[in-house]
Amino acid sequence: MTLPTSSRTGADILADTLHGFGVRHVFHIPGEGILEMVDALAARHADIRLTSFRHEGGMAYAAQALGQVTGQPGVCLAARAPGALNTLLALHTAETDAAPLLLIVGQAAAGQAGRDPLGGPDLGEVFRPVVKSVLQVGEAARVPEVLARAWQAAMSGRQGPVVVVVPENVMHENACVADLQPSRPVRPAPPADDMARLQGLCAGARKPLLLLGGSGWDAAALDRMAAFAARCGWPVATAYRRGDLVDHADPHFAGETGIGIDPVLAEGIAQADLVLAVNVRLGEINTFGAGGFGGFRLLDAPRPRQALVHVHAEAGELNRVYQADLAIQADPCEFAAALQALPVQARPDEGWLAGMRAARERFVGSGACDAPVDLRKVFEQLRERLPAQAVVTVGAGAYAVWLHRYFALRRGGRMLGPKSGAMGYGLPAAIGAALADAARPVVAVAGDGCFLMHAEELATAVQHGLRILIVVVNNGGYGAIRGSQLRLFGRAVGTDLHNPSFADYARAFGAHAERIEETGAFLPALERALDAAGPSLLELVLPATVGKPQ
Repeated sequence: MTLPTSSRTGADILADTLHGFGVRHVFHIPGEGILEMVDALAARHADIRLTSFRHEGGMAYAAQALGQVTGQPGVCLAARAPGALNTLLALHTAETDAAPLLLIVGQAAAGQAGRDPLGGPDLGEVFRPVVKSVLQVGEAARVPEVLARAWQAAMSGRQGPVVVVVPENVMHENACVADLQPSRPVRPAPPADDMARLQGLCAGARKPLLLLGGSGWDAAALDRMAAFAARCGWPVATAYRRGDLVDHADPHFAGETGIGIDPVLAEGIAQADLVLAVNVRLGEINTFGAGGFGGFRLLDAPRPRQALVHVHAEAGELNRVYQADLAIQADPCEFAAALQALPVQARPDEGWLAGMRAARERFVGSGACDAPVDLRKVFEQLRERLPAQAVVTVGAGAYAVWLHRYFALRRGGRMLGPKSGAMGYGLPAAIGAALADAARPVVAVAGDGCFLMHAEELATAVQHGLRILIVVVNNGGYGAIRGSQLRLFGRAVGTDLHNPSFADYARAFGAHAERIEETGAFLPALERALDAAGPSLLELVLPATVGKPQ
C-alpha cells in the first residue's frame, strides 16, 4: 500500500474514510467537538448528505433505522458530553434491536479532558454497558484504522452500535496515511456435524416450529427459510417486531412472539417437541407469555421442555439463558444455505400446521375496538392502501398492539420498532428510513405520550421535505401503564395526559394534518395525507378506556 504524498488533517481523514466506506448520510447536531468533522464532510464530499436534527436522541434513532433499512451502519455525530449523553437510550435501543450504528463523539482535546463537565466524563465507562465497543482515536494517523475496526464490530456477529471518541486535537493534527476499505464481516457457517445432528432432531419431530428473528438477513436467505418450511410442513413464527421476515399471507406463518402474542401461538409453542430458533435473541421480550405478563415464560428457563436448537452468529447468545439441545454458531444467511441442502424426510403430525395457521387467522379476524375510531379497521385500511414494500415505524405503548395484530406485513416491507421498550422512536426512525430510501412509503405510528417524547423532529421532517405519514393515537394517557396499574392495583396514578391538538401542532411546523374522530373519516383523510408534498399527520382521537385489543 502506497502512502499519500500530501498530509491531511484528522477531520479530512475522517471525512475521506467515511466516504470510502460508502457512507452517504451523516446525521448530526452541530456543536463543540464535531465542528471540524462537519465542515470537512461538507467541503470534501458533496455527495454525503448532512442532516441536522433537533435532539441527539432523535438523531441516533434515525441512524439506527437507516442502518436497519440499508444493512450498513447508520452514522451520526454527537458533540461533547451533553450531546453525546443524549444518545444513550437510542444506543441501548440499537443494541437490543441488533442494529448496526456508528456514533462518532467529538471530545475535548486530550490536554483538557476531564477538567469540567463540558469536557465530559469517561465516555467509555458511560457507553460500554450498552454498546458493542467504545474506541478512542489517539492520533490522526490512526483514524482509518479505528474507523475500520468500529465498522467491523458493528457489522460482525450480532450487529449493533459502536462508539468512536475523537478528541478535538486529533481533528487538527496533520498526517500522511493511506485510506482503508472496510473489511468484510466474519460470517460463520454451521459445522457439518452440527447440521447432521440437526437432521436427526428434525427427523424425530412431530410438532416442530421454526422461530426467526434478528438482523443480518438477506432476501435469498429468507426465501430459503420459507422454502424449508414449505418442504417440511413446519409452522413459522417470528420474534417480536420481526414479523417482516415472513409474508403474513404465507400459509406457514403462525404469528409473532412478544407483547400481544396470540395465546394459541403461546400454547402451540408449549406443545411443540422441537423449536428451531434462528438468529433470535432469547431474552425477555421474545419470551413473553400470553397476556403479556413478563418474559421467560414462553419457554422454561434454563431448560425448556421442548428440544431447542438455537442458531446465532454471536457465541455469547448461545446457552446464555436457555440451555439448548443443539447450539450452532452461524450467520443466519450461511445457516439458511446449509438448511436448504439438509435432507429432511419426516413430516409433522397431521393437523399440526393447519391448526397453527387456523389459529392465526382467527386471531387477526377477531377483536373489537369499542370506540368511535375503530383501530382495527384503521390499521386494516392502512394496510390495504399501502404498497407491500412500505416501511412502518412504531414506538412503545398499548396502541402498538393493534398495529401488530391487524397490519399484515408482506415480504419486502419493513417493521421497525424498539425491543427496548423505548418511547419516542417512531417519528425519528421514520425520518431515517425515508432518507435511506425515498422511493418507499414510510409511516410512523405513535401514541400521544410516545409522540411527544421526540415530536421536535417534525421540524426536521418538514425542513427536509420528507414524505412521511405520522399516525398519532391520542387516548389522553399512557395507555399501557394505565392498563397495568388497573390490573395490579385497581386504580391508575399519573397516567392521564393533557395534550395539545396534535393536528394544530403539526400544522404549526408546516405539515399537512387532520384530526379524526370517527372511523369513516379515516380513509378519505389518509388519501389526502398520502398525496401531501411533505410530512403529514393524522390524529386519531379515542377515549381513555381504549387499551389493547381483547
